[in-house]
Amino acid sequence: LAKALYNSICDRFECACFLLNVRKISDQEEGLVRLQQTLLSKLLGEWEIKVRSVEEGISMIKEKLGKKRALIVLDDVDKIEQLKALAGECDWFSYGTRIVITRDKYLLTAHKVEKIYKMKLLSDPESLELFCWNAFKMTRPKANYEDLSNQAIHYAQ
Repeated sequence: LAKALYNSICDRFECACFLLNVRKISDQEEGLVRLQQTLLSKLLGEWEIKVRSVEEGISMIKEKLGKKRALIVLDDVDKIEQLKALAGECDWFSYGTRIVITRDKYLLTAHKVEKIYKMKLLSDPESLELFCWNAFKMTRPKANYEDLSNQAIHYAQ
């Protein structure tokens, strides 16, 4: 859903960045620094940006993005440190910037996020169709995969 939202509105902003797998990348050595570097590079269109520390990245984000109206999606955030390093305070960004964060509600409330949208679960038929599009590139399960597909959607809810 976050990717679909991003794709449908990104052209309304001066710059846009979808940071995928924040949790996984930030767990790696220098992961937060790499995420900051990616964020800056994508939003500024400058591929030679080097960030040497999280603190330097925070300063660069504040300085370089403060005047840009940006769309930022932070996918799979699970620690407050990630949010503080990538989207610390509202005054880091220009008026009109939108930051979409996907993950647990407790993390968003701890970071004082203004608006929280709780996703509704898909119905079983909707879940099955989504699963099948990703697994089989069709709307229904392949023959002999009906039971396994139904088990997968019930497990994942």
